[in-house]
Amino acid sequence: MPFPTTVEELKAAGYVFSNDANCRGCGSRIEWWTTPKGKKMPMDVDESGNCVSHWSTCPNAKDFR
Repeated sequence: MPFPTTVEELKAAGYVFSNDANCRGCGSRIEWWTTPKGKKMPMDVDESGNCVSHWSTCPNAKDFR
């Protein structure tokens, strides 16, 4: 099963929206989602509902590993 790429697909796959914030590494607006296994995941979500994991776009992601 491919990773969800829209908010609707996230919800259908069992992800739950938690809150929005700004990334402490790059300052971008992110949304926090809880995965079906209970892990927190930062997501980049655009106005049309498309999303991608913020770990793949943040230039400072390595600082959080």
